[in-house]
Amino acid sequence: MSGTPISPTALIEEHLAARRILAVTEEELQRIVLDIHDGLAQRLYVAQTQLSLIKQKRRQGQAISEAEWDENLQRLSGLLEEALQEIRHFLGSFRAPDFAQRDTAVIIHNLVRQHEALTGCPVALISCPERLPASLPVKIALYRICQEALNNAYRHAHATEQSVRLTLEDQMICLEISDNGQGFTPPPLHGPEATEQAEHIGLRGMRDRVGLVNGQFELHTAPGRGTQIIVKVPLHE
Repeated sequence: MSGTPISPTALIEEHLAARRILAVTEEELQRIVLDIHDGLAQRLYVAQTQLSLIKQKRRQGQAISEAEWDENLQRLSGLLEEALQEIRHFLGSFRAPDFAQRDTAVIIHNLVRQHEALTGCPVALISCPERLPASLPVKIALYRICQEALNNAYRHAHATEQSVRLTLEDQMICLEISDNGQGFTPPPLHGPEATEQAEHIGLRGMRDRVGLVNGQFELHTAPGRGTQIIVKVPLHE
């Protein structure tokens, strides 16, 4: 931490951001439960129903042609592959690196490569060649923000190309995440009109994580024009 005194206003904002993060975390857990119910569980249910129909035909002595067997097996294989992919996605979201021991650039690099492996979506990575010895809270904030931005772009904006840029500018770590997804109308994230809508939970979480480490958060997007997120945090926060 730097020796610069923290103003009462900054302390109040940090306290409020911390309280909002707790609420966001609870909402994130609820969203994960809903994602499992609406995605993974539904695919497994459909696969189970398909198997039950095949077993019923066998019990009733109905003939099943080779073409029908192939069609059923292909459908089951697809459903199980999609379910397995979702399981990998959830595991990847919870598998955090050793933040304390690893450099910031290494943490982001590994996250990007993991995202590519899980989704098949290519990510262009431009990373600072020098070490970025950030504090533990800064590393965690940058990791979670990058993870959320990449996942949102792939799952919700249907991006087919993404990019991550990590640089050092005037003792500030700058992280930029961009995509070619469908974009959206950006909600207000600051001031009295700041959104509290459930669909903006990811954006609120990113905003508040940045606030906890005295950083800056920018969102640039529009329908049909992709999304760019820019985060700047003090190197020695």
